[in-house]
Amino acid sequence: MSINVSVQASGSQASVTLRGVLDSMSQVTLKQQLEPVLANGAVTQIRLDFAGVQSMEAASAGMLMMRSHTAKSKNKSVGIVNANPAVLSLMHKANLGKVLQIQ
Repeated sequence: MSINVSVQASGSQASVTLRGVLDSMSQVTLKQQLEPVLANGAVTQIRLDFAGVQSMEAASAGMLMMRSHTAKSKNKSVGIVNANPAVLSLMHKANLGKVLQIQ
């Protein structure tokens, strides 16, 4: 499976929209798309929109946790919005809510 990632940055906010399946193969694509956002000094808030994410593997929760730690080290906050119930359940089991904001 694959993931489609689109990034829109405006001022201090970046919105990252995901569509597809977030698994070990598609993690690479997401990480590559997040790097410029994390490197952008103007961006202080990153919103990951999971409305189009059909499913997510547990390993992807670990990658999100690591990206969140990287963001925090650069004084950026990361939040996840619009996750479906199955993905949301996995996020809570992985304790992602302890390192980033889930709405």
